[in-house]
Order: sequence, then structure tokens, then C-alpha cells
Amino acid sequence: MPAALVPVRLRARLQSIFIKELSMIHHELSQWPLVISVSSGLQTLESMHAFTEDWNRWLDRGQPFASLRVFADADALVHPEGSAQSAKQWLQARGADIRRHMMGMASVVPADQYEKIRKMNVEKLFGVPASTFADTDDALAWLGERVMAPSGLPFDLAAVRAAIRSARTAAAAVP
Repeated sequence: MPAALVPVRLRARLQSIFIKELSMIHHELSQWPLVISVSSGLQTLESMHAFTEDWNRWLDRGQPFASLRVFADADALVHPEGSAQSAKQWLQARGADIRRHMMGMASVVPADQYEKIRKMNVEKLFGVPASTFADTDDALAWLGERVMAPSGLPFDLAAVRAAIRSARTAAAAVP
């Protein structure tokens, strides 16, 4: 290996390690069929790919489920460069499975980001009931009324709140 490439590779490796420490996505599955995902910090292409792999596993179960995505900070909403094409390909490949198995999706964003994010039509994008909220309690009420109750599924609000706290703690922990 030419010596000139070593610093570039080392720099890329250090940058990768540094960025991993800035981003975290934690999934809480204890409330299945409700998947709770908490994201914090800037995401990387690697973390976005890991996220879609997690979704692939849930979709491959062949069971209906709902999603509560909590974006803990504004950085968690930033898509890494190059992620749009990858996301589009994944949605095309898995869109039918998403529409078949996803009962609904609620997203909670920081209050100062709500006006900008709420304009995105997540329901149209995924083809399932979806809504964006600035408040976790509003998102939980929507999930309970629009997704869980109509499906006849239990929705233990206290247990869901505890799972959200657990996921927030795990997502906030920097390795």
C-alpha cells in the first residue's frame, strides 16, 4: 500500500468513529407491535443503512406493527449527503411490504422544527396512516385512537411512556 494513502484512510477512519459518536438511533421493541425509535445527533449513511436493515427485519416478520419515531434534537432530522437516493430505492423495494404491515406511523419532532417538518406528507410517502407531532403525548393519543384501538390492540400508556424514556436514555448515551 502506498504510504500516501495511509493518512487519508486513517483520517476517514477517525472521522467515521467521531461521527458515530455524534449519532445514535435506539429501538425499543418491548411494546411490540409498537416499535419506538429515538434518534439523536447527526446521522451517517451507515446509521441510515442500519436503520433500514432494522425495518427490513420487522417487515420480514410478516406481522402488522406501528412506529413511533422520536427525533430528540434538530440534528436527528438532518439527512446525510447521499441518503436520498438510497432511501428512494429502499422505499421502492419495500413499499408494498410497508403498506401491507405498517398500521401507522407517528413522528415526534422538536417544537422548534415542527412547522417545517409537518409540511412533509409522510402518509403519502409511505402509503399508511401517519402524522407528525411536536408533543409526545399528542403522538401517543393519535397512535392509541387511530392505530391501536381500531386494530383491537392493547395500548398500555404507562408502559409505552417508560419504553420511550428508556429509548431516550439509550439514544442520549454516547459510546
